Amino acid sequence: MLSQKMKIFLTPFCEATPACLLVMVQGNIWLATVGHLLKAVETGLITAVGVFILSLFTYRWFSNKYVVAGITGGMCFIADFLAHPSHFGSASTEAMVTGTFTALISLVLNMLGKKIFLHLRKNSSSIH
Repeated sequence: MLSQKMKIFLTPFCEATPACLLVMVQGNIWLATVGHLLKAVETGLITAVGVFILSLFTYRWFSNKYVVAGITGGMCFIADFLAHPSHFGSASTEAMVTGTFTALISLVLNMLGKKIFLHLRKNSSSIH
């Protein structure tokens, strides 16, 4: 039970933090500073807390990878908007890009994770 709750917290944090950092420096990671990293971690924490709180009330939604990606991306949009001003475009442009990028990361990791799990399961059953 505790490990499941930790996963619900850590996964969005690990998806939103790098997405925020990359979008903040517009893809040029060499421009990243400690200040950028701290804002990205703040965005990741707000996202993770938001997703975790939502999971307490709507856990059945978390069985659909597209809904999970939408929730994570939406929470990241809110977190990015609250954590710092936009570095490009209008007031919410960077937050929209960061939320979208986070949702895409969530989908890709979900699909890759499932393929890796099935591959490992198949290989472990052939060993026995």
